[in-house]
Amino acid sequence: MANDSSSLNNNISFSKEIKEELTLNDDLTKEATISLLSAFIKCNGDFVFGQNEKIIIKSDDVKVIKYIYSLFKKLFDNINLSFAYRKRMRFNKSTEYLLNVLSNIDEVIDLLKIDFLDNKINTELVNKDDKLRGYLIGLFLSSGSCSNPKSSNYHFEIYSKDENFAKSILKLISKIKVYVFSFKMIKRRNQYVIYLKKSDEIASFIAYLGANDSSLTYEGFRLDRDFKNYTNRQTNLDMYNYNKSISNSEKLIETIKNIDEFFGINNIQNVKLKTLCKLRLEYPESSYSDLASLMSKELNMNISKSNVNHLIIKIREMGERYNNIEKKE
Repeated sequence: MANDSSSLNNNISFSKEIKEELTLNDDLTKEATISLLSAFIKCNGDFVFGQNEKIIIKSDDVKVIKYIYSLFKKLFDNINLSFAYRKRMRFNKSTEYLLNVLSNIDEVIDLLKIDFLDNKINTELVNKDDKLRGYLIGLFLSSGSCSNPKSSNYHFEIYSKDENFAKSILKLISKIKVYVFSFKMIKRRNQYVIYLKKSDEIASFIAYLGANDSSLTYEGFRLDRDFKNYTNRQTNLDMYNYNKSISNSEKLIETIKNIDEFFGINNIQNVKLKTLCKLRLEYPESSYSDLASLMSKELNMNISKSNVNHLIIKIREMGERYNNIEKKE
């Protein structure tokens, strides 16, 4: 059981880490706070009509809902808020936390410019850089997710049930001045998903939101994986080159043996060719560079790697000629 508990503790999603880091941000301007709350309620809020009208705000993360509570308290004096929670009976039976806004309803709707019927984003909420950032933080806190950086499947997403609102989010992101992000949109079941798959852009977007520690964590895992992938590719390439070199060496040795049997290596008039044939038989695993060095010592002259390569081509051509002669006979 202890192992199961430890495994559960280690499985805290990276999305949750980002969101909880964002809840530590207490330096938002009043305008950015308004934009954040408006976006959050737009995605995760419901308005209850009637004699006891209220706004119900939902979240799966208790720290996020407490953060939303603290922002309300900063903006509205003497506002009546209450907490509740309920267990979902389907799927993983997770807990959903509720924040009920029980007073100042008209003031909240007016200040946060909330319209539950219009799926466009009010320009007054995003016409400044800090407002724009605040609105995007609200969107991510309410309906965003990010793949674990340990996974090679990089994915950053923001969800919406409404297509027009999702398109508005895309336009909103395109207004960011400090970065250029290549977000795209797809429909997945009954939701529209704004997503980003480039790992470096994901790290930059997380940093833009203000979750710098999470961004560094993401970058660290990404760079580590890229380095390991590069190392693996280099190792595979080295192994391929080694195997190819051995294979070529074996074929060349077979050719030299055929020449020796048909004509005799000692009868080769070209001294360089004769020396290379003998050295290749004596040192079957030596590289072209090693053979060049051995030939230089043997012949007391400078033999380059390219010279060796040229001579090997000559040996192969010689072997082909003798093969053709044998076939004719």
